This record gives sequence, structure tokens and C-alpha cells, in this order.
Amino acid sequence: MPWTKTSAELIVGSHSSSRCTVYISSPITMWGINLDPDVPMVYSIFGVQYLGEIPNTRQQILIDTFTKLIDSSAKHVDHVLQQDSLAQTRIWLAYWSSPASYKAWWLAAETVQFWDSLTPDAGMWREILTVPRRRTQFGTNKEENNGLAHVGTLTPNTTKSGYWGCYRDRIEAATSTDRLDTPLSRSPTPQLSSTTVRLGRVRVNKLPDNLCFVVEGQDHSGITATEKDHWFENFDEPVTKWITDIVAAGAEAGVLTSRLCFAPESGKFRDSDPTPLNYNRKIQLFYFLDFGHMERIGRHNKGHVGLRSSFMQSYCPLGPMGKLGQLLLWVETSILKSEEIECEYVGCLVGTGLMAYDHHPAFGSAKNKQNLLSISWLKSWFVSS
Repeated sequence: MPWTKTSAELIVGSHSSSRCTVYISSPITMWGINLDPDVPMVYSIFGVQYLGEIPNTRQQILIDTFTKLIDSSAKHVDHVLQQDSLAQTRIWLAYWSSPASYKAWWLAAETVQFWDSLTPDAGMWREILTVPRRRTQFGTNKEENNGLAHVGTLTPNTTKSGYWGCYRDRIEAATSTDRLDTPLSRSPTPQLSSTTVRLGRVRVNKLPDNLCFVVEGQDHSGITATEKDHWFENFDEPVTKWITDIVAAGAEAGVLTSRLCFAPESGKFRDSDPTPLNYNRKIQLFYFLDFGHMERIGRHNKGHVGLRSSFMQSYCPLGPMGKLGQLLLWVETSILKSEEIECEYVGCLVGTGLMAYDHHPAFGSAKNKQNLLSISWLKSWFVSS
């Protein structure tokens, strides 16, 4: 097999980068998607917060009712769980093929009645993102429908893959004259998360342009014993460190929110920390201040640089996992204008999602009078049935 070359941007040290050519035996086949050029797609991300191992009776009724509402209408829904030190959150990551399809569901009588009936301490939130094709990209290593592939058509990605900067090159709206940078001169500081419940409805209706929303997905469900051994020998530790490094970087580095999620029913393939990464199918959700902040973290993290190189060597066609590998990966990156993001938090913990920034001038919110109150003890929706 002749050697082929692919362009890559490699890190020299921890802060400088240079463009060079790397030779691999054959490039990994990657898949992108074709989306409707004229009609945006919509993410609707909903969550219900609760303490303890399981929801109480009232929370479970809320979860069951909402699941029936959204599963029958969205193009696809990933049901995942987020765990952190304060609470657990049941999350519905839903994909809609158009704003019209989402709005038809959102304005339907059943949905309106459900959302309007939420109590001031409900612990439920929504983040709705309207994404035009020119400001999003998708990549996966398997010809399978996951994530954005449910609202588009998979197509081989034969040119914009395997090098530093390929994500940006896939985003049509990102040009040399418009890099889609944040208008803010520095990253905002979030309110600290706490067990204080912010009563009532908070609508975050003003955000800075060019926030970057990222979905990273991995599924180990199909891996063989041989691939599992290879994973633990070569990738488990650096992948875990890379993901936890992003979370630890925080708002100072432009990581506005991080949600490490997993599908409980997928089962576990390891027993380590953090818990969400133990599960076969897991999804990480991030908001970055802009695309550039995401790029800088990736390029300046030595572990991530080495990880990319090792993965390509292992999973290229002539690598040890080239024919055996069943690991599934996908990534989605979207850049959003202020008017394309709609957020609402109903009786949620202080510091939840983008509500953590509504004290900042660039993140305005509309509040009802109930939001003047808060409670520092755990409300009945947290601990009782």
C-alpha cells in the first residue's frame, strides 16, 4: 500500500504551532453530512434536575410526561443523564429538521399546557438553538446515523479531514476576513453553582454573537475484547485526561458550560473516574465563548495533540485497529448568533447552564417577579415524593 500524505497542524511545545506534513499509511475514512442549504436545523435541549440516585415521584411524572411529548415529534432524541457534585439532570438532546417542525410541536396545545403548568420550583430548563448549515460541521468515523446525521444525509469526507483546522474549514461562514470571533474582550465570570434554587422563570434572551456549541459523542458498545485491550493500553487515560482538562479549563479559558452525559441503559465498559465516561455511550455538551477558544484549548493541550496522532496511527486502514475497530465517534460544532439561542430556566439551581452568566451585560435575561426570591434549603421537588 503506498503511503499517502495529509496536512496536519502540530504543536511544538505547549504554546506554539507550525504547519507541517505528516505521512500515514492511508487516511481514516470520515463521514460528514449534507444539510438543507436553505433551512436551518434546530437543537432543543431540555433538562430536569434532581438530587439523589433517582427522581422523586413528582419529578418522575414530569420526566415521563415530557418524554411522551417529545419522542413522538422530534426527528431524533438522545436520552442522557448528567451527574455533577450538586445534582443529576435528565437531558433530552433533540434534533429537528427545521424551525417549522420544532415550532409546530412547541406551540401544540399539549406542549403549551405542559410548559405553562411548571411550578416556580420545577427544576426544568430548555436551550433552543437554531443552526444554519453555513455555521455548523459534523464528522463521524462510521456510516451510521448519530446526532446531526438524523437531520441530514451522510456523505464521505475525503478532503477536509485529518488535519488541524479541518473543523473550521468545514464551516462555510468562517473565512479569512470573518473568523466568527466573540465580540467580548474577555471571558465572563459565571455565578458559582450552588444548591440555591432560583425560583420562577428566567429567560436568557440576550447573548453575545458567535457562541460555539459542541457535541462530542463516543460509543464503545460494539468493541471487541481485542479493541478493548488496545483502548486501555493506548487511549483510556489520555482521553479521560483530555475531557477532564476541558471541563477544568472553565470560563477563564472560554469554556462557558460543560455537561458530561451518558446513556445509563448502554451499560459500562470500565469502572473509573469520572463516572460518566464509564458508560458505553456517552455525550459531552459544551458551550465555548467562540470557535477560536475551542481551537486554542485543543492545540495547546499536549495530551490532546499526542492523542490525535496516536488515534490516526491505530485506526488508519493499516493500523492495528484499521480492520478490527468498532469504536464509534462523532462530533458536531455550531456557531450561533444571539437571536439563534433561546434559553429558559424554571426553578433551577443557581449556576445552571447559560443562566450562570445572566448578571453579565452581554447575557441579559427577562425575569418574572418570582425570581426576586430564592431558597437556600432543598425544596420538596428535590427530596420528597
